[in-house]
Amino acid sequence: MSKYYYASKISDNISVMDNGCLICFNVPIARTGVYKYLREELGLDGQGIVNVYRTPEEVFSKVAIASFEGKAFTDTHPAVDVTSDNWSIYSKGEITNVRRGSGDQSIYLLADIIVRDPIVIDEIQSGVKREISSGYNCCYIEGKDGKIYQKDIRGNHVALVQAGRAGSHVRINDAKQRPEVTTKYKFIKQLDKAVQNCYFVEK
Repeated sequence: MSKYYYASKISDNISVMDNGCLICFNVPIARTGVYKYLREELGLDGQGIVNVYRTPEEVFSKVAIASFEGKAFTDTHPAVDVTSDNWSIYSKGEITNVRRGSGDQSIYLLADIIVRDPIVIDEIQSGVKREISSGYNCCYIEGKDGKIYQKDIRGNHVALVQAGRAGSHVRINDAKQRPEVTTKYKFIKQLDKAVQNCYFVEK
């Protein structure tokens, strides 16, 4: 039996609830792999791009998964963390049923998203915005191999954006769209030592 009650089904992945809210199923909100950052984004000297590695052990840790459960769904990224003090300002819905994908989606962290704001619902249904970008706290460490890794990922919110850092495969899908998997990455050898706590927005 479904945990949700909905009045109409738009596609396999999007339904309208009886109260008019939208529920989007099986949405990839994050993935493992390599992400590219400007050096200045990580507080590093110089110019250029740095590869940052996000491992399955970090993305799919019990704490990381639990940290996204019940968090706010926002329309673009707010400039500050979403808290109980500003939830009513920024939240357009919430994240639920967070879990690791299986099969060809095993590199993704999936969730169902309940969307309550009529403007955001229209943006999704019209296709104006479909990509997803997670806002979270984390720290960066340099491994023994000289590569930089994200550690201690803790979710703060998930945003609806026009273009996310994780790519077009991290998006709200309808029946005609399937996630694509990016397999080629360009590696950079020169990395500075950077061990610092920071707030990261995946945009």
